[in-house]
Amino acid sequence: MTSVSGLEAPDAQPLIQLSGVGKSFGTNTVLTGIDFALKPGEVHALCGENGAGKSTCLGLLYGLHQPTAGKILRDGIEQRIESPSHAQSLGIGCVFQELSLAGALSVAENIYAGRAPTRLGVVNWPELRRRAETLLAEFGLDIDVSMPVDSLPISSRQIVEIAKALSLDSRVLLLDEPTSALAPDEVDALFDVLRGLTKKGIGIVYVSHHMTEIFRISDRITVLRDGRHISTLPVSDTSQEQVVAEMIGGAHPGDINRSGKASGEEVLNVKNLSLPDQFEDISFSVGAGEIIGMAGLMGARRSEIVRSIAGLMHGATGEVSLHGKPVKFASLRQAMRAGIGFVPEERKTEGLFLQQSLANNLIAASLSEHTAFGFMRNESIKAASMAAIDAFNVRTRGIAEQIGDLSGGNQQKIMLAKWLKRAPALLIIEEPTKGVDVGAKFQIHTELLRCAAEGMAILVVSSDFPELVALSTRILVVHEGRLMGSIVAAEATESTLLQMAAGNAIPVAASQTCHTGVAS
Repeated sequence: MTSVSGLEAPDAQPLIQLSGVGKSFGTNTVLTGIDFALKPGEVHALCGENGAGKSTCLGLLYGLHQPTAGKILRDGIEQRIESPSHAQSLGIGCVFQELSLAGALSVAENIYAGRAPTRLGVVNWPELRRRAETLLAEFGLDIDVSMPVDSLPISSRQIVEIAKALSLDSRVLLLDEPTSALAPDEVDALFDVLRGLTKKGIGIVYVSHHMTEIFRISDRITVLRDGRHISTLPVSDTSQEQVVAEMIGGAHPGDINRSGKASGEEVLNVKNLSLPDQFEDISFSVGAGEIIGMAGLMGARRSEIVRSIAGLMHGATGEVSLHGKPVKFASLRQAMRAGIGFVPEERKTEGLFLQQSLANNLIAASLSEHTAFGFMRNESIKAASMAAIDAFNVRTRGIAEQIGDLSGGNQQKIMLAKWLKRAPALLIIEEPTKGVDVGAKFQIHTELLRCAAEGMAILVVSSDFPELVALSTRILVVHEGRLMGSIVAAEATESTLLQMAAGNAIPVAASQTCHTGVAS
């Protein structure tokens, strides 16, 4: 295919288009009057909170759903897309957030699953490998296509999934959260691949919660809110703050300001903390009113460090002091009694009881506040639950709803609310906005900033470097269990943090306590 740019050819016929599309499931209307057009050679981001209608739009484009109003056009011709296989025959490929690869099969077998070339009724293995190698060469990848997919890093698996879609001669590629499991350097590699595809005229619909990524890779952005089209603008004509404001229908993260000024009281002090084969010589402190970030790539041992502090890992040497007094916790329960809250990364396996109600999850860390003479105080539980729902704008059918039925963002809000209800002096939180939409991210950031402004000491572990810059006063960078340094968040850049996280020491200022955060 020749190189085509959707931006350089503004009047080019859209590859695929939704025109006045509506969609209802029974009596539930999820889309109303949606207009969306993908041009050749462009990356067009589709943005909105969970429930805004993004996934439904992808489902319509890929034949998973049929519109109840309006029409779909392919190359300007009205088209009913009956099924995913029909979509594929029309040159439409889709890569969902959950990869569909068969781990035990080879790269080549995955790419041409169900379509392997045959000779005399059996698979022509040399031809299969040749086709797979030729296709992957277009991505600049030199992968042994005979290797099982399970042996590849996540970034390579993601590209194999994209190659699988493109093996169908796709001209339209639908990507749903393609970077959710990727490290920053892997995101860079994926973006290089996507830019190469657009130069061949392939149009890409890009769905992601990461605003920074959207503004790096996209040409245009369409915003949906509550199933309606809000705006479509070139990236050059908008901003992250404007897009987020349109998504949530109100104040945007640029409105969040904080001094980040510590009260002077040291809450946590860590000296020479070490654990064999995990981390070594970790020293830092967190003051009241501070949000200290901890950055690092996969395998940096950040989680092991904070879990040792909170009594969830044992055997570490060194000194940990809380309010100036040495402590060594044998369990998280002991740490809780001392005034520490701990929000884990994995909400489904460590943070919540998915089969229990919203109310039961909310009070799980503060049961004593809601009991009298050995009995649960239902009115107290109800009041606390409703307060949390209001404070975090949790979307739920009620406090009795099973927490597992809530969206990821609402689960994350309740998990944080559970710990904030204890009003800990020190809150340790891992990946505070992992897998949540922009609206939930904004609300979680707002609450953390509010708690810090009221004097809480907060230690945030995050792989989202822009998030750390937005929230923190200082950022600690960890590489393979060693502290590479501390950088004032106001002076940090994603590039600098990435270099430090990769093990490169960079001389930076380390003693500034004021920072205005923008929750991007």
